[in-house]
Order: sequence, then structure tokens, then C-alpha cells
Amino acid sequence: MRRVFEGIRVLDFSNNLAGPCCAAIFADLGAEVIKIERPFVGDDSRAIAPRIEGQSLQYIWFNRGKKSVELALDDPEAQEMARSLIRDADILVESFKPGNMKKFGLDYENVVQINPKLIYCSISACGQTGAYAKKPGFDIIAQGMSGLMDLAGEPDGAPVKQGVTIGDYVGSFNAYGAIVTALYYRNLTGEGQYIDISLLDGLVSCNSTLENAATLDAYPTRSGRHHQTMAPYGIYLGKNGQSVVIAAYTPSMWKRLCTAMERPDLIDDPRFCSVLLRAQNIRELVPEIEGWLSRFDRIDDAISRMEGNGVACCKIKSTHEVANDPVLWERGSLVEIPTQPSFRNVKSIRARGPWMQFSKTPMEMKRAPDLGEHSAEVFARYGWNEEKVHVLKEKWKIAAECKKNPK
Repeated sequence: MRRVFEGIRVLDFSNNLAGPCCAAIFADLGAEVIKIERPFVGDDSRAIAPRIEGQSLQYIWFNRGKKSVELALDDPEAQEMARSLIRDADILVESFKPGNMKKFGLDYENVVQINPKLIYCSISACGQTGAYAKKPGFDIIAQGMSGLMDLAGEPDGAPVKQGVTIGDYVGSFNAYGAIVTALYYRNLTGEGQYIDISLLDGLVSCNSTLENAATLDAYPTRSGRHHQTMAPYGIYLGKNGQSVVIAAYTPSMWKRLCTAMERPDLIDDPRFCSVLLRAQNIRELVPEIEGWLSRFDRIDDAISRMEGNGVACCKIKSTHEVANDPVLWERGSLVEIPTQPSFRNVKSIRARGPWMQFSKTPMEMKRAPDLGEHSAEVFARYGWNEEKVHVLKEKWKIAAECKKNPK
């Protein structure tokens, strides 16, 4: 079966999460993705825990299906090789601090001269333009600057960061969608283009309270376990700290919940007879629901009662429970990914699987590369034989040691 991006070549100059995750999606769908890594150390994520046999599980997932080459981009010879790779590429993804690619002569304005059809995507914390562009940034910075962090946590508590690096993931998915859009435009016009993806922009676009603040001059902030304008739509506690998510804010769902609770009197209670009133009177609503939940020794029994009445609800699962959920394994949401040749004993890892299901062009997650595994193969296309690669690596090794120990 032909894969949808077969014949497309992606150059991945990115590091850590957002850029590598974006490029990996193209590899899942058949593109040749060549990852350019720093000699000897590679992508920063190679050093991130958790690790198996001394190697990072994060790196394996973010760089699955790619080919790894080593280039010291501050070396003129390496820059020339990079330009050779760019001449034949369809897509370039980079996540350096704005301005760094220009130092190497590999910024869009330079490389578009040698490949006008190139789709060039820069991913950064705060974008390539504006006063924030030069601000050093990571996912946590974007969370804090977007307003989302101020929305997380208890009303009387401190702001809380998200449990995962949500800005990086939103950025990577936005970059993938933008690049695919640019590919479609290129198919129509023959023209490539430049794409500027900001983690901050992505999280600002997720902040659904901004319109309230901008249009109504409101000051939305943390609402804790419950939604500010919809109820019941939150986390409710049962006996012994057990908890459940209940999403029964619509009129029909509210009636079903009241039926499940055997409390028909609450349906038209003047405190709770509309979604707005239920949200405004959340302090009175919570004891009614949690009082009912506390009657059950097992929260699963309360969930069964609600589900039997068609109420949207679920038990809050731990990550360990999710990792071992047989339904997700059967669906393919969780998969095993082979390890690199350098692994001695572990042949595969259990990991997140494809999250987009295609009937004709399925995603396939392949193994990640060892550092520089494909240098000889890729560079041979452009005249560098194995001896040349070896000589350059020795040169880069000496240069790196001189930087560490200048005399």
C-alpha cells in the first residue's frame, strides 16, 4: 500500500519535543525524515528520563521512523552539506531560538533562493516577530504567558502548570496541520512558503475565556474542580477519596442525573433549574451530588447507575491504568515500538500509538535511530564517503573539546 507522504522528504533541524513530534507524524505516514543532530550528543531529549539501557524513552517516541545524521552547523563544510540536503527537501522544520538559523546561513531568506518550493516551518516559544520573540522560552513559559496557568488550580490556591507539556504538543500538532496546508497550497500553485508557529499563540488560541475578558471586561480565573459557567461539569468526590467526572449540564442530561440519584425534586429546584443557575449555585449543588456519591462504597457502582441512565461520566484513571487499558491496546491507541540496534536486551517499548485513524493511509510507528546511524547513507548521496564523514567527525570532536577547555 502506498503511504500518503511517500516521496516527501523532511529535514528535521529541531530539538526536544514540539518540532521532533511534528516531524515524526510525517514519518508515521511514509515521509523520509532526516534528523540533523549535533555530533556526539544529539538531540537534548536523548538525555531525558525515563531511560532504558541508558537511552531515553522520550527520544524514541519523538523521533520514531527517522534517519539520524550528525552535522556541526557552525562548520562551513557542514553548512554546505545542509544546503545540499535542503535543495532536495520538501519540508524543513526547525526550533532554534529566533535568529539562530541565520547564523548558519540556513534561514528561510537564504535557502528559498536554492529551493523556492521548500516549506520552511519555524517553531518557537513566542514566535519570530514581536517584542516576545527574543524571550528565552519553554513550554512552561508559554503556559504562564497564555493565561491557561492562571485558570488551573483551586480558586483559593496558586496557579498550577499542566501535568504534561501541553504547549509543546499543541505547537507540534499546529505545525503539522500548517505544513500539510502549505503542501496543499504548493500542489495548487507550485510555491513553497514560510510558517511561523508559536507555542504561546497555540495556547492563547485554546484559552476560551479570553473573549469574556476582552469583550465583557471580566476577570476569569481558577475555578478548581468545576466549570465557571456549566454545571454539573466537573469532578465530584465520593467515599474514601474516590472521584468521578460528571458532565450533565444540558437539560436532558441534568434530568437523567436527577433520575439516577432518585432526586426528581432537584430537576425544577429554583436553585438548579438552568445551567447558569447551577453554575452560580455550585456551592449548594456539590453537596447534593457528593452526598449521593458517598452512599456507595465503590465509586464504580455509582458510575454504573449513572451510565445506566445515560449520564456522561467516567472514573478518573491514573496514567498507569491508562497504560494498561485493554480497550486502548485493542484499538491501537497504545502500541509497541521497536528499539534501536544499540539496545542489547530490550527489543521494544510500550508507548502511545497513532491518534489519527485513516482507513486507506494508516499511520505506522517505526523505531527511532541511533545517533548518526544514517550519516554515511545520506551523505553519500552528496559526495561524502565514509572516510570523509570520519575525518569530519574527528574535526568536530577536537573543536568541541577546545570549546570545553579553551586555553
